Amino acid sequence: MQLETFFRGDIQARPETAIQELLRAILVRTHFAPVVRHLLGWRGLKQTTAAAECWTAKIDRWEGVFGICFEGLDPLPQWVRGRFALFYFPHPDEALVEKCTLRAAATTQEEDYLRRIRNFAAFPDWANLFTIGKLYLAVQRSGQGLALTLGALSRLRIFCEKGIRLPRQGQMVTLVPPGTWEQDFPAFEAACAYFDVLAASTTFNLDRAPSYFGAQHRPGHHLVRSGAGRLRQAPSDEIRHETLVLGYGQAAFAELDPTDHQSRVVCRWTGDQPVPPSVQDRLWWRAHQLQGSATIDKTALGVDERPPLILLTGFLGAGKTTFLQHFIEYQTQRSRFVAVIQNEIGEVGLDGKLLDYTVTEIDEGCVCCSLAGNLKRAVRGILAAFTPDIILLETTGLANPYNLLGELDELESIVRFDCTLTIVDAEHAAATLAHHPLATDQVRAADLIMLNKADLVTADQLERLTAQLQQINPQAPVFHTTNGNLNPALLLQPVKQPRATRADHFPSQHPSGHQQEDVWVKTIALQHPLDQAGFLQTVQRLPSTIFRMKGVLHFNNAPQPMLFQYVGGRHTLSPMPQETTESDFLVIIGHGPKDPSTVNALGALAG
Repeated sequence: MQLETFFRGDIQARPETAIQELLRAILVRTHFAPVVRHLLGWRGLKQTTAAAECWTAKIDRWEGVFGICFEGLDPLPQWVRGRFALFYFPHPDEALVEKCTLRAAATTQEEDYLRRIRNFAAFPDWANLFTIGKLYLAVQRSGQGLALTLGALSRLRIFCEKGIRLPRQGQMVTLVPPGTWEQDFPAFEAACAYFDVLAASTTFNLDRAPSYFGAQHRPGHHLVRSGAGRLRQAPSDEIRHETLVLGYGQAAFAELDPTDHQSRVVCRWTGDQPVPPSVQDRLWWRAHQLQGSATIDKTALGVDERPPLILLTGFLGAGKTTFLQHFIEYQTQRSRFVAVIQNEIGEVGLDGKLLDYTVTEIDEGCVCCSLAGNLKRAVRGILAAFTPDIILLETTGLANPYNLLGELDELESIVRFDCTLTIVDAEHAAATLAHHPLATDQVRAADLIMLNKADLVTADQLERLTAQLQQINPQAPVFHTTNGNLNPALLLQPVKQPRATRADHFPSQHPSGHQQEDVWVKTIALQHPLDQAGFLQTVQRLPSTIFRMKGVLHFNNAPQPMLFQYVGGRHTLSPMPQETTESDFLVIIGHGPKDPSTVNALGALAG
């Protein structure tokens, strides 16, 4: 068995990190091909920001959301085995809500329930209300075997001796009658649904069928709630602790499938025997046969499988990255895989660090000079490695989209150009359009215009800006938004105007770029933490020629890296959404003659 075909982590040197990376590789690689992930049973997948590996997922035929989170390593002589907690968060309207504890059922109806699910690792006590079992991922130290193990009670039950009564509208109301079950959740059934899909994904990635299957159970237990509300464990004749072990490769799996005097072995199967009838219909026996599904040529069937490409443009600070975060989350929730290509002006790309998503950053340079060639290489590289549903090209705020539209014709055989979306900052639009012809070109090139930060201007200003944008580009609809929140369903519609016709309206002269705009960029490497008060005082004294700054900073009064954003006199500071091991930096973008005193003042803070 060769894990190297899809996983290159070092199990020997970094076992705890590597076992988490292995789970990530199985999950992510399965989602590269939409056909495959759908056939395997995935209906959505999202990584949760946490210190350990944590994911949420939607599974076919289940209304709720599954969660998985790394807990630690189990010491075994011949294996590196990671232990993961498994959760199921039912949909608020799902019948299974009634099978949960009262506390869990109540929280499913709260306003922030879905937000908590997305970040369940940040609320461990709350998440434990929805724990359904344990999942184990193990790799033999020799590299010759891999195994998945599931352990769960057949049902999670809490018996109420005295019942539960609570006051409601001045009267005591019985919520759980005495001598009945407060909780009666089918834990093993739910856990099996996730195990089946993950196991099928493992088979697919290993490109081989399992070589071992074991199933056993032993007596389980339920919990008893006393009249005082205390819980105690009690043996149960009706509940069993179920264990499934699925092995791959040539390895001794007995160490992962031990028995004792209480265990009852239901099945122990090896590759030289017929597949057990009780599990012969499981997809994990044959998922490796789907390897060709991602590459089926459907051209002869008249199916256009070219992914749509959206060109996202807008002047500096308009809100492109914020929109992109909303767009990605929307598509991910609908099981769509988005490939993002970013171009950032300056020596350091920042926006890729702000997205909880895989980003291919095009190397440093002016978009109108160097991006055209790199774009073809980036798109072909993405399509060679992945099967994205959508490709989104986010250009730097100093990019002229007219310099790209002609180049997109050369990609017509592999992508389908969908639209150009231009984002305009309502607060600064009047000044930007008056002083920067590049911003006008961005509006003129748009198929759709998003007038963002509409909450920062008056209704009269918004009306005048809309009229100005419609005068520049009468064909493009204008949408008013706040915080970059445009319904992504408005995109991915067929462009009514043919590409050839739109090209006829390209400017006859060479489109403006940031050289003509007299824009300059300076990147400062920050060698040590900054004094926050001194830094912000310098920022407040910045001249109007500095219209954009962003960077990752450390302050000497806080250990966490901070994201700094500055647009047109406004600045924000917020904790970085994810850890970064790269050096701190600050990118300054200005126009007109470079003011050395400003750059020197900021440089002095860097030390």
